[in-house]
Amino acid sequence: MKLPEAFIRQMQGELGAQAPAFFSTYEEEGAAGLRVSLRRGWTPPEDFAPVPWCPAGFYVPQGLRMGKEPLHAAGAYYLQEPSAMAPAAALGVRPGMRVLDLCAAPGGKSTQIADLLGGQGILVANEIHPARARILLENIERMGVPNAVVCNETPARIAAHFGPWFDAVLVDAPCSGEGMFRRDPEAVAQWSAEAPARCHERQMEILEDAARCLRGGGTLVYSTCTFNRVENEGTIEAFLRRHPEFSLDPELALPGIPCQSGMAHLYPHQVRGEGHFLARLRKRGEERAELAELPVDKGEARWEAFAREALREAAPRRLRAQGEWLYAIPEGMPDVRGLNVLRAGVQLGRLAKGRLEPAHALALSLAPGEAKEERELSREEALRYLGGEVLEGEMRGWGVLRCQRCALGWGKGSGGQIKNHYPKGLRWR
Repeated sequence: MKLPEAFIRQMQGELGAQAPAFFSTYEEEGAAGLRVSLRRGWTPPEDFAPVPWCPAGFYVPQGLRMGKEPLHAAGAYYLQEPSAMAPAAALGVRPGMRVLDLCAAPGGKSTQIADLLGGQGILVANEIHPARARILLENIERMGVPNAVVCNETPARIAAHFGPWFDAVLVDAPCSGEGMFRRDPEAVAQWSAEAPARCHERQMEILEDAARCLRGGGTLVYSTCTFNRVENEGTIEAFLRRHPEFSLDPELALPGIPCQSGMAHLYPHQVRGEGHFLARLRKRGEERAELAELPVDKGEARWEAFAREALREAAPRRLRAQGEWLYAIPEGMPDVRGLNVLRAGVQLGRLAKGRLEPAHALALSLAPGEAKEERELSREEALRYLGGEVLEGEMRGWGVLRCQRCALGWGKGSGGQIKNHYPKGLRWR
């Protein structure tokens, strides 16, 4: 790989005697990783080595294409570069917290946060770019997250709406991408010596909005996938000069990662992963905003009829109709009217005349045994289902098709066949 001369000089200045070891990693193949969904309970093979700083993270052996497996479509795991698992791990998420992922697409860190919340509390996952926000939504749904709000907003509008409502905020900031050079040749082509300074200005703007969203006593993690001091230590130092109520957390510690004074650099010659930087800050004070909850509907006969037909227990759900769609809203969901919200809670189904047509997201949110009709598919059957084929077999009405107990989607029995209701836009070619 031909690296930019200005980048080589920069890293020689940053790393000194360690620079040769750093540059030697560009002759090696990078590590691939996945993070197991705690909701799904799938266990990876024994030859998948664990990622030290993420208990649910594993290294994928070279040559395996885990994105082409049915279990990926079923949300059994999320393909994620190992170093990218560190920022969410540093956030200290616990069940019941209110968490904001301010620059969330494509969704790796958001779904990691959701796993740590365990279905309790609220996750607001925001992405400013519309196309990337749709990808974020697809990944939130694929992983069966029940307690998320997916927004397509500017950080400034998020801050104006929520104020200091969140217990923890993650800013995985847009950056010059130096840490991805080994994986992404386009990142090399787009880099210039001026890029860090341009990115620094944008990062400062985003951090200002993030600071407004965090309650007193809360935690802010700032991360990039770049190496230079301008976007990393320089951005943090400039932010702290403006905000004396924030301080670096000296207790930051992640297994296998050198941490110092609340910050950590992940260099590919020191850890098995690509380049990353993170800093964990604490906010002093007692400030905390309280928001009204999103109003819910009292009931919906079409949902109740479907639940009696297709589900073993029609567990109490807080319902909200929006247009022709019905959603399940978790406890504590804030009123997000006025924001550009792609999804709040779980999409249950489309309200048609006299009936409810179940949504794909509902199938992916159901644990094994929650549907009255379920069928376990072999890998070959699952591939056929993902390709849109009708399957042979008996099924009474609506049922969930699974692979290794992980939900793939809906099928509907008719005359000895199972009609395919996997969304056409997601079908495998």
